[in-house]
Amino acid sequence: MASRSRPTQSAYESATYLALQVRLARAVRGRRVALGLSQEELAHRCGLATRLLQRVEAGAVNLTFTTLARVCDGLGVDAAELLAAPAAASRATRPRARR
Repeated sequence: MASRSRPTQSAYESATYLALQVRLARAVRGRRVALGLSQEELAHRCGLATRLLQRVEAGAVNLTFTTLARVCDGLGVDAAELLAAPAAASRATRPRARR
């Protein structure tokens, strides 16, 4: 039985993984702010602990599909919208500049 060689870089350290994690964190926070919700309110809508939602927005957690689906349901968006590249993301998912 052939064994697979491990990549020198962990999948959790790859540029692609880190970019997706940051993109998702920014999109969730931007969408929540656009909806005028607190982290606690959105966590309640999603059926998540507030601390987990905080970690999602901080890009400090590796989400399961189940958790991603719950966040999407709470925000009323499709996962593709949250993971879309910044140029393709809708205006509602981008954080607004402070004045």
